[in-house]
Amino acid sequence: MRLISVFLMVSTALPALADTRPEIRSVTLSTAGLAMIEAGAKLDVTGLSLPVRRADIDDFLKSLRVADPSGAVPMLRMRGPDGLRDTFDALPFSADQLGDLRALMDAMIGAPVVASRRGAVQEGSLMGTRDVPCAQEGQRGCVALALRGRDGQLRQMVLDDALEISFADDADSAAIERGLAALRGAARGQIVDVSLSSSAPEPREIALGWLQPAPVWKTAWRAEDGPDGLTLTGWAVIENATGQDWTDVTLTLATGAVQALQAQLYDRLTTPRDLAMPVIEPVFAPAPLARSAMMEAVMDTSPVTMDDGDSFSRFTLQTPVTLAAGEMISLPFLREALEDARLTLFRGGMGATHPMIAIEFENPLPLRLPAGIVTLYETARGHAGDAMIPELSPGAREIIEFARDTAVEVRETVEEMSRIQSGRIIDGVLIAEERVERRTRYSLAGAPEEDRVVTLMHPRRVGWDIAGSEGAMALDEVRVTLDLPAGGAETHEIVETRVTAQRAAVLSMAQEDLAYWSGTVPDAALQARLGQIQSLRREEAALRREIDRLEAEVSALIEDQNRLVNLIVQLQDDSPATRARRDRVEEIDSAITAARMALRDAGTRLDVLSDDLRALIFGA
Repeated sequence: MRLISVFLMVSTALPALADTRPEIRSVTLSTAGLAMIEAGAKLDVTGLSLPVRRADIDDFLKSLRVADPSGAVPMLRMRGPDGLRDTFDALPFSADQLGDLRALMDAMIGAPVVASRRGAVQEGSLMGTRDVPCAQEGQRGCVALALRGRDGQLRQMVLDDALEISFADDADSAAIERGLAALRGAARGQIVDVSLSSSAPEPREIALGWLQPAPVWKTAWRAEDGPDGLTLTGWAVIENATGQDWTDVTLTLATGAVQALQAQLYDRLTTPRDLAMPVIEPVFAPAPLARSAMMEAVMDTSPVTMDDGDSFSRFTLQTPVTLAAGEMISLPFLREALEDARLTLFRGGMGATHPMIAIEFENPLPLRLPAGIVTLYETARGHAGDAMIPELSPGAREIIEFARDTAVEVRETVEEMSRIQSGRIIDGVLIAEERVERRTRYSLAGAPEEDRVVTLMHPRRVGWDIAGSEGAMALDEVRVTLDLPAGGAETHEIVETRVTAQRAAVLSMAQEDLAYWSGTVPDAALQARLGQIQSLRREEAALRREIDRLEAEVSALIEDQNRLVNLIVQLQDDSPATRARRDRVEEIDSAITAARMALRDAGTRLDVLSDDLRALIFGA
């Protein structure tokens, strides 16, 4: 069944905005991945149409500015992110039913309609549909529409191409119009149709400005060798990905590291809520809510106007740009003559065997030069190589490497040695200063037929001092210039030193550690002092071993004495064996006394020795 018979009979004139769209007048592309659009338009009572890509709507809602000379309150209107479902939730039929004639008739049961077949008109209320036998043999799928006429009579009419139906109730026609409009909007899923209106009816010119995502504009530099030095030309590579044609727009290219946040203003956001318990008793209907107010070599460059801020630069092209949506252009916008500071550069610590051919750039402009790739051309060889230029602030210098000079070879060797240069004992802690020396030797072999001036850049390491170098010191490198004759050789050595302090508690040092430090520290007095400490520590160890032996001897004698005394008590006789046991008990008693005296003497000697040792360790 075709729905056209219904649609032609209802009013299908959807509400339309005036066929006016803003005229883009200027575009600013930034390295933050945004395009700032400035446009003008004529606004009157019919409003203004602003088709916005679905992917850009958040930035549009976040950033839109309106300059209206009337001072009227602007208002944006658009379908919601789930507008199709929301629309049909308020209609008596679904989106699927609207596209199916039989389903629509069933959904609109009770609606007053006017049905016409070949001039015969019937008015009544819909009562639904049902399958009926087909009049022609072999035909299938015939459907009849039941209708209750105004006279109360029930009639059945076959739904076919000859039957025309229109809804008699304006509310039903309006519902179909709303459904069709919603389906039409959903068909433009990638576009959000925004209408701008205001409270002022008189026609006037307004200005608009908004942001939308855009590809980062890029810079491609050309550095050309000439008799007066290098000519650096910057080409801007620009893409119109705004989805709108540009016609004679003023184009500005901006640099800078601004923060660009992704807003979430269009998509529906909900807050989770606790589920309320069912209310059994009747409740009163809530009061209505108050409405809130919504709201090239021989060529010229394109002339530009340049301005600079604390963290950005802008280049505004003076020639208007016309560029269709989806197209790209590339044009020269900046040219500057630079000193030809050509270098044969070798960076130490990189493991390379050949130096690089490089150029040292200095930004002579009072504004930042945008980052980009640079291609070097030389008169003799043509294309000499490519490199990347970072963004350069005014007066900043940068060395750009283009190619490898394979005619020159460099061999880099490193030797490192260390020695204890001083030592002292403070509060029982040995503090030894170690001097580490690192020697880096660069051996250069010259090109067979040409002299070279090689710039050697040796990296500086944190905590190391560089001595014996005549080069220029920088924060992170030392720079040395070497004259290298054709076929000749040159050697340059850079010495780095570092002094570190090692700390160790002397009182807890092992004998082998004392022996190491006494033979390592350069100070003779400290060596003798450590030797004395080592000797006292040996005596101390011997005394402790003697005390341990005496304590074990006393314990053994006491145990033997107790065993004999218990045996004598158990026997209770005066036999020769018992008398011999009594004599042995007295001998053991004398031995215990002697051992305890020796143990006391050893303890006294150990205390004296410990005092002498602590005085030697903690003394000045």
